[in-house]
Amino acid sequence: MDPFSVTASVIAIATLALQSAKAAYDLVDGLAEAPLAIARSKTSLMETQKILGALQQMLTTASEPAGVIEPVLRMIELAETLKSARHVCDQFSTAIVSFTSHSTDGRFSKRDRLTVNFHEPKIHKLNKELDDCQRTVSMVLDGIGRLGDCFRAQEQALANLDTYLHDRQTPSASEEDSVSNGGASLQLAATLQNGCQEARSTTRAKRTGQEFGDMSTDDQSRAMQGIVGEAHDGVEQSFGKMTTSKNSRAFQGQIDAAFFAAMFSN
Repeated sequence: MDPFSVTASVIAIATLALQSAKAAYDLVDGLAEAPLAIARSKTSLMETQKILGALQQMLTTASEPAGVIEPVLRMIELAETLKSARHVCDQFSTAIVSFTSHSTDGRFSKRDRLTVNFHEPKIHKLNKELDDCQRTVSMVLDGIGRLGDCFRAQEQALANLDTYLHDRQTPSASEEDSVSNGGASLQLAATLQNGCQEARSTTRAKRTGQEFGDMSTDDQSRAMQGIVGEAHDGVEQSFGKMTTSKNSRAFQGQIDAAFFAAMFSN
C-alpha cells in the first residue's frame, strides 16, 4: 500500500482512534458498581471499537482500486471524523480518571459517585458525541460496501462481455460460408473485445493523485507542475490557475523529457 495514500492515512488514524476507544472501555470495564451513566458508556465504547475495527479491516483488505475508494474518503473527510472520535474517547478517559480517583477495582466510592452524578451532563454529552461519530463511520462503511458491490458487478459484466466477444471470433459453419459478412463481423468482435479488455484494465488500475495550486511565472522564469519523462497511466492530476508573463515559460501535466528539455532550454 502506498504509504502516502489517503487510504493509508485513514487506516493509521482509525488505528489510533481504536486504541483510544479500547483504553476508555478498559477504564470503564474495570470499575465495580459504577453508576448508570458510566455503565451506559461501556456499551457505547464497545460499539465504537467494533465499528472502527470493521472500518480498519475493510480498508486494509479492500480489493477495489484506490481510485474507487480514495475520492470518497477525501470528499467526506473521514479522517477528520476519526480524529474527532479519538478526541472524544481521550476526553472520556480523562474524565473517568478524574471522576473516579477514590474508587478501586472492587469498590466505587461514595465520594466518586456524587462526583459522577454532578458531572452526569458532561458524560451524556460525550456519549452523544461518540454516538454521532459511530453513525458517521457506520454510514461510510455501508457506502464503501456498496461501492465495492458496484465495482465487482461492473467487472463481472465486463468479464462476461469479454468472454462473449472472444467466442464471437470463432466462426460457426454458417459464418464461414458467408464471405461477404463473416470477415467484417469477426473484425468488429475483435475490436470490441480489445475495447472491453482495456475497460477491465482501467477498472483494476491503481490510481495515484497529484494536486497543485495556482502557478504564476514572470521575467523569463521557468516553472513546472506534474511529471517529466515516461508517461504514467492511472495518475489523476488537478491544477489551479496558471499565469505566465514577460517571456516566462511553464507547463502543467505530463511531458516527454525531450520536449521538456527543449522547452526549458535558452
